[in-house]
Amino acid sequence: MDQSRTSSKNDSSGLSRLLSLAKERRVLLVLSGFLAMVHAALGLVPYIIVFFILRDLLKTGNSHVTIDWLLWASIAVAVSAVLLYASGMASHIAAFNILYDLRTKIAKKLGKLPLGYINSGSSGSFKKIIADDVERIEQFVAHGIPDVIKAIILPILTLAFLFTIDWRLALISLIPLLIVALLSYLSFSTPESKSLMDKYHQSLEDMNAGIVEFVRAMPEMKVFGQSASNFKKFSNTVHEFEHFTGKWMDNTAWTWGMLMSFLTNAQLPLLIAGLIFYFQGSLSLATFFLFLILGVGYIKVLFVLSTFGPQITMINHGLKRIDEILFEIEEHTSGSRKIGSNSGICFDNVSFAYQPGHPVITQIDFIASPGSVTALVGPSGSGKSTIGQLIARFYDTTEGEIRIGDLPIKEIEEYDLMKNVGFVFQDSMMFYQSMLDNILMGADHGKEEVIKAAKIAHCHDFIMRLPHGYDTHFGDKGVHLSGGEQQRIQLARVVLKNPKILILDEATAFSDPENEHLIMQAFGKIIENKTVIVIAHRLSTIVKSDQIIVLNRGKIQATGNHVELLEICELYQKMWDAHQRAKQFEITYN
Repeated sequence: MDQSRTSSKNDSSGLSRLLSLAKERRVLLVLSGFLAMVHAALGLVPYIIVFFILRDLLKTGNSHVTIDWLLWASIAVAVSAVLLYASGMASHIAAFNILYDLRTKIAKKLGKLPLGYINSGSSGSFKKIIADDVERIEQFVAHGIPDVIKAIILPILTLAFLFTIDWRLALISLIPLLIVALLSYLSFSTPESKSLMDKYHQSLEDMNAGIVEFVRAMPEMKVFGQSASNFKKFSNTVHEFEHFTGKWMDNTAWTWGMLMSFLTNAQLPLLIAGLIFYFQGSLSLATFFLFLILGVGYIKVLFVLSTFGPQITMINHGLKRIDEILFEIEEHTSGSRKIGSNSGICFDNVSFAYQPGHPVITQIDFIASPGSVTALVGPSGSGKSTIGQLIARFYDTTEGEIRIGDLPIKEIEEYDLMKNVGFVFQDSMMFYQSMLDNILMGADHGKEEVIKAAKIAHCHDFIMRLPHGYDTHFGDKGVHLSGGEQQRIQLARVVLKNPKILILDEATAFSDPENEHLIMQAFGKIIENKTVIVIAHRLSTIVKSDQIIVLNRGKIQATGNHVELLEICELYQKMWDAHQRAKQFEITYN
């Protein structure tokens, strides 16, 4: 994603950025951290009490005070366990709320961004950001923050106490901490390791996108006898992911190996120095045992810190990808005016390019009168669908102006524009919800209104044949619909919405003759008193249109009705002849 397109508000990164995202849950995180600190402090109490018991026994040989010490140790352990539970509950509640807030913010932001931005990414990359990266943040907040605080506070408290007992051994106890910090930096914080981590994440996103495309293409792959290795995009992204994963592991293997080796043998310097001081008579046996327990014991916590290096690096990368969405500049803002009674559409010298320097349509001028039907025809890639999407303001024009009535669409309130423009896409989108919810699409209508719309769209009968009628869930227990049936569900949505402007983009493209007939019957009822734009390849469906606009290479080649175009437009004549020949085509067998 182009970094130049994002705003400059995102100045923080890493944990500071994570805390800024969690500011609304900061009270819970502070509470969790405080409880984790007290838990860590109380965790030291039993070891310190053992030291005092051993010291008293060695000095006096009197054991009657031992029971009192053990009582205090038991209380400390019990309170510490309760505080650990409370800390975990606070962090989990905060984490789940942060997860919800983040996904909601990302979803709302994506809903405000133009389709060009959405199409520039892949479903695999967006899935990784919304699902994987956000989930990783939730897991870190829920489990990592209390553990990190404990892993930081416990060594500090331990070393502070040990310095009050014997500064010489306390200094030696610092050695593991310094070595762990150095090896962790070499493993995860060098420019080379950060670069490899970025490449690792990019290759993971590419592989996710390749997997999604491979799964979608499975029917075609099976038909042509192809395997996963033959699907180049999928196999290449898998190999690339494997390559960067291997490089990253090779880059960190030696430092990670040294780190683990040292941590498992960190007691050796303390043991050697302690024995020397003890036999010299400058160290008591109780103090020696104390350092063997605490001076080595706090190192176990460093194992937790050592695993956070790669986690924090991955979270930091995920936060960058999340911020690329959250701080993406919205290309257009909503106006404040509402569409009046005039629903006519005017294209005034409109040009548009998805990429600068590569125009898709150029200097398009036409008027679609209120209540009329305007058909857009032309070869594939001539800009028909683009014109329909510009009317719905899925994109903003590069040049020129589109007006609905007397209002430029840039001045129309976005909600009002979406309310008054209905779009029947070539590809039908069905959600894994009930048929009722699939038609409603979140609208506030009763079931009776839905049934009425379904009857107009000729989908009531097949819905009633489903196991649970309108309550049947699409995709549940093998419940699926044909392409034509899904198109009629789309039509029912439009009927229920009842917009002033209707855009039909190849609405019968995947329909068999029976479904096409039913869809065309539904069109006859739906388009009444609406301004209709029809995008079609099947010319027989648009011969009665009020006007037909012939597009070629992004420009208008001719405009007129069916009879006029057969006389004046050579391209339309060829398209009509090809359509007629296709209707007469039949397969013969010898």
